[in-house]
Amino acid sequence: MEESCDAFVPYTLLGFLLRRLSDPDPFPPCFYGDGQTSYFLRDYLTRGTNAILWILLFSITFVLLNRLGRIVRLWALGGRIPGPPVWALLGRCSSVTQLCGSDRDVDLTSFLSKLHENYGPLVKLWFGPSQLFVSVKDTHLIKEILFKAKDKLPLTERAYNLAFGALSIFVSAFNDKVSEKRESLAEYLDNKYISTSVLQNLVEETDSLDRVSFARCMAFKTIGTTLFGDTYLNWNNRTQYEELLMAVAKDGFFWASYVIIPFWRRDYWRYRSICQRLKDLTLEIMELSEGKSKSGLEASCGDLLALMLHGCVTTASLIANILTQLVLSPNLQEQIYSEISAIHKGSRVISPDEVRKMQFLLATVLESVRLLPAGPFLQRCSLKSDMRLENGMMIPAGATIVVPLHLVRMDASVCGEDFLKFTPNRFLSNDNNKNDDKESTCTKSQFINESIKFEALLSFGDGARACVGQSFAVLSIATLLASIIYDFEIKLVQNAAKDPGQAVHDFVSQEISSSRIILSKRNGAN
Repeated sequence: MEESCDAFVPYTLLGFLLRRLSDPDPFPPCFYGDGQTSYFLRDYLTRGTNAILWILLFSITFVLLNRLGRIVRLWALGGRIPGPPVWALLGRCSSVTQLCGSDRDVDLTSFLSKLHENYGPLVKLWFGPSQLFVSVKDTHLIKEILFKAKDKLPLTERAYNLAFGALSIFVSAFNDKVSEKRESLAEYLDNKYISTSVLQNLVEETDSLDRVSFARCMAFKTIGTTLFGDTYLNWNNRTQYEELLMAVAKDGFFWASYVIIPFWRRDYWRYRSICQRLKDLTLEIMELSEGKSKSGLEASCGDLLALMLHGCVTTASLIANILTQLVLSPNLQEQIYSEISAIHKGSRVISPDEVRKMQFLLATVLESVRLLPAGPFLQRCSLKSDMRLENGMMIPAGATIVVPLHLVRMDASVCGEDFLKFTPNRFLSNDNNKNDDKESTCTKSQFINESIKFEALLSFGDGARACVGQSFAVLSIATLLASIIYDFEIKLVQNAAKDPGQAVHDFVSQEISSSRIILSKRNGAN
């Protein structure tokens, strides 16, 4: 009996292939008829498409339910943390209106200050159904949380990866590999000092200098010679390299904030070309200096770029802040100069060992870090696991933890009632820490007060994610300042300061109408 077409057509691709292998011509005559040739393929395509759609439906449903479950869990655990029960995404409610008033343009730091006054040292703030922020003000809680929250925000990792490629150090999730890399980098930086070539050529001219540009130049020279050696100072492409780094620092987080890469935008590809040029220049200076083989620093091109970017931006900010205070306070300069003159002997270049003895100078650097940190917030998170604190509070996984540095430094219980004043003596643990004490600091037995040092260095973080170069940064900046103050007097351009007498006592509200400074040679300086 002749086999029918309906009975013949196999329902699986495997059955079709097996019949073709067993019989070179297994098809009945009707299979070759007009319109019957593609019957099997159409049927197979229909069934395959349906199967794929069902798989996609189950997969998407599973992902959405999993996501919904995490959001519900975030709501449940986040609701137990003190704070206003409101999402900013849904608009203002009465509790937020009472705290902030009717002004919609509310400064976040001021808002958090009011929240802490009403709800305590640990408060929550919803920025959306799945965006929970937890602000911490108490220093004991900050210590505990920074040691337990080992992950950075994913946006930070995306920004660095987008700019410099896959990195091994600047990643969000903390693991053993990241820990080993960070320990190796910290050990390398702890054994490095600011290059003597930088100290010997501090300024090429003593005329009017832009304070911010000068601070940025010193920061790039300090970090650049540390990573690439003295070859960096004579590198022909150094100026272009530094300009491109600042351009990437300005736009990096903007492009990383896109969920879908905006490949259709010209300015995005312009940004990508800048990043590629930076990589090429980094490979060039690595080849010229041979720093990777000589220094023992095992870091990729991307890691070195990230170190340059992060280190230079924060270091330049600190140097500019200290220069601001020095030009506003000639007495502070003279006090530091007296200490330097009493300790520095012999060669022209001041050594790091001498700087370690200059306790008042180190305290000046720490005080600048305390009053004007590099950023307003210190941010951490725990991406996978919840954090249970010693007080019984639970912070759910995925919540963004912020430390408002401005509020911490304004805590009178930590820094005293004069927390708004620039007072380096607060870091010196002796009984004569008064601003009106005329005695030279170099004749006193002074030590850095460890009880307040932690609060000052919060700008560098703490715990597993603490800045690996904080000791290097403080010592390098102090050495740089010692070398400048020993040879020069730092002054503002004439009529630049509005009210230097008042500004020195209130570091927060100080204003400078000009950013230009003059480095005037001291009498007897080489």
